[in-house]
Amino acid sequence: MRSILVISRINLFPGLSPQGFLPTTDINLEALQPDMFFAERDFMEQCSHFKQIIPYLVLHRGSGEDARILCYQRKVKHTETRLGGLWSVGFGGHIEPIDREDPLTQEHGLLRASALRELVEETGLTVGGTALKLCGFINSDSNDVSSVHFGAVYTISLDELPDSDDEILTTVSEQAEPHQAKWITVADLKNMTGEGAAPDGSSFEDWSNIAINGIY
Repeated sequence: MRSILVISRINLFPGLSPQGFLPTTDINLEALQPDMFFAERDFMEQCSHFKQIIPYLVLHRGSGEDARILCYQRKVKHTETRLGGLWSVGFGGHIEPIDREDPLTQEHGLLRASALRELVEETGLTVGGTALKLCGFINSDSNDVSSVHFGAVYTISLDELPDSDDEILTTVSEQAEPHQAKWITVADLKNMTGEGAAPDGSSFEDWSNIAINGIY
């Protein structure tokens, strides 16, 4: 059985559950770590009384309106069938017990260390810890997937990598195996959050829409 890091919704949100993109000043995840614990994923996927903590990684190069965001479209037959065919700006996954033993945890803490691990596992890319910036959180109860997850949104600068944009796309595509991946500028991305406004007439997933509107 796979175990993942969770926290009770009551401990995370003492009052009503706020929706959408939340600034870093609203929640102190580090301070809440004593309230977090590992539990069976299959059960937690069906229980909205708890939130699974997910590092959500937005990869970019450059700055300002011309910054390029690495976006990808999930395959229709994706592992998470409810997200199949949708576009995303975020890579990420669950925090697992093994993350506690990662040497990076001593240096960066559990949450940032798990984000660095997810970057390698999901994209095949490796960056230093200074490339990560926690820029906010995502909470949405709009659908079955997001209602049981809570996103810690990190932007990750890939400017330190010597690879070209095309080489990075190749590395990520070989590791993540999306339907397709491409760089989209911030200026263009802002106009793609509506239904059917993503490339090829598709749409961005709920969390990506929230991240785009919250970050940019």
